[in-house]
Amino acid sequence: MKIKVTNLKSILVEIISILLMILFVYSALSKLLEFQNFQAQLGQSPLISAYTGFVSYSVLIVEFLIALLLAIPKSRYIALLASFGLMLMFTAYIIVILNYSSFVPCSCGGILEEMGWKEHLIFNIAFTILAAIASLFIATNKSKTNLKLIIIAIICSAVIVILYFYSEHTMHRENPFIRRFIQGATTQTAEAELTNNSKYFAGTDGKTIYFGDSQAPLHILAYDTILKTKRQYKIQLERENFPFVSVQVRIAPPYFYLMDGTVPVIYKGNISDWKAKLVMYDNNYYFSKAEIIAPDKIAFRAQQLKTLYNILGTFTFKDTLQVKYAPQLLQKQIDGFFDTDGMMQFDRQSQKFIYTYYYRNQFIVADNNLNLIHRGNTIDTTTKAKLKVAHIKETGQRKIASLPATVNQLTTVSNNLLFVNSKLIGRYEPKEMWKQASIVDVYNIEKNTYLSSIYIYDINKTKLKEMFVIDNYLYAVIGHKLHKYQLNKKHFINK
Repeated sequence: MKIKVTNLKSILVEIISILLMILFVYSALSKLLEFQNFQAQLGQSPLISAYTGFVSYSVLIVEFLIALLLAIPKSRYIALLASFGLMLMFTAYIIVILNYSSFVPCSCGGILEEMGWKEHLIFNIAFTILAAIASLFIATNKSKTNLKLIIIAIICSAVIVILYFYSEHTMHRENPFIRRFIQGATTQTAEAELTNNSKYFAGTDGKTIYFGDSQAPLHILAYDTILKTKRQYKIQLERENFPFVSVQVRIAPPYFYLMDGTVPVIYKGNISDWKAKLVMYDNNYYFSKAEIIAPDKIAFRAQQLKTLYNILGTFTFKDTLQVKYAPQLLQKQIDGFFDTDGMMQFDRQSQKFIYTYYYRNQFIVADNNLNLIHRGNTIDTTTKAKLKVAHIKETGQRKIASLPATVNQLTTVSNNLLFVNSKLIGRYEPKEMWKQASIVDVYNIEKNTYLSSIYIYDINKTKLKEMFVIDNYLYAVIGHKLHKYQLNKKHFINK
C-alpha cells in the first residue's frame, strides 16, 4: 500500500513539474519574443515601474532557470521551492494590484494576457498550491519543508509590498524617465471648429472660453464650455497709431488686456463693451511675454539692458506704474537668453506663477509676487539645455547656431496640476505612438510629484498646437479644431 502511495506521489510530482516547466518556458518565450512590449507593460505597472529594466531581465532568467532545474531530478526539490516562491510573488503582485493600486494595468505574458485579472489570480493560486504540494511530496523531511515554505511565503510577500512602496515613491518623486499611461484617464466628449489655425487661447471665466487670433488681433471668438454656442466680438482701441508687431490678448473676466511688448503698450478694458483704454505706453519697459496675475498686476518677461539676459518681473497699475523685478528666478546655463526661454502660466485657483523652460527639465513655481516657492523637474533627464549659440560680431546679435533640442513644448496649469507637452520619448515607450499622438505629462506642483501621462491623438497628421484645462476638462487645439477631453477625477483632480 505504501509503495502505491509513494508511486502516486512520484507521478503527481512528475506531472506538476512538467506543468510548471511548460508554464515557465512558454511564459518566458512569450516575453522574449515580444520583449519590447513586455518591458512597456512592466513600465505601466504601479508596483515595478521604476525597476522595469532589472525586473524584465530577471523574470526571464529565473523562469528559464527554474524550468531547467525542474527537468533535472537531483535539483527538482529546490526548483519546486523556487517555483512556489515565484508563483507566490506573482499572486501577491496581483492581489496588491487589485486591492491597493490606484489603477489596474494590462496583464502580460503569453496565455495570461488573454485572462482577466481575477482569472489570472485564480490561475496563479492554483499553480502556487501545486508547487507547494509537489515540494512536500518530494521532501524527505516534511517539517523542515513546511518551515521553508512559510519562510519563502513571508519573504516573497514582503518583497512585493516593499517594491510597491518604493516604486511608487520613485515614480512620483525620482522618476527614471518612465511614463505611466492609465487606461480611461481621458475621454473625448466634444469638438468644435475654430475656422482657422491662427486661434489661440486667451482666457476663461469657467463658463465661456475666449480665443484670440494672431492674424486678426482685435477679433475675439467665444465658445461655451460644451462647445455648442459660438459668439464673436471686436475690441475697440482708444488709440491705434502704434507700430504693433506682436499683439496678444489675455482675458481674465470681467477684464481683458491687449498687449504688445515690442511697442511697448498695454490696454485694459471690460468684456461688457470690449472697449480698451491705455494703461501703459510711452516708456521703455519692453517685454517678450506677459501673464495676468490680478486686475491690476501683470507678470512679464523682459531682457536686462546690460547683460541681455531674460528676467521676470511684475507691472502693478495703481496711481502710478510700479515695476518690480525678480532676478533670482531664471537661472543662466549658457547665454542667459536662449537657455532661459520658456512658457509662463498663472494658476488662479492656487495663486501660483509657473515658468517652464523649453530646453531643460525644470519648471519654477512662485507666488503671485514672484517669490520663489520651489523648483520642480520634469521626468526627462535633460538637466542642461542643449544649445549652440553664435555671436554675430558685426551686429552684436546672438543666434541659435543649430536646431535646439526642445524638452517641453506646451504647458497649461489648473488647480495645482501642471500639464506639459513633452518632446522627448521616455524609456520603454513604443515609437509608433509618437507618430500618432502628442504626449502630455501631468505634475502636482503642490507636492512636486509626477502623476501620469496622457495621449492627445493627431488629427489628419496635425499635432497638438495648444491646450488648456477648465475644471476637470482638458481642451486641445489641433489645427483648426478644438477638442474637449474629460479627465478622470480619480487620476488627476485634487490628487
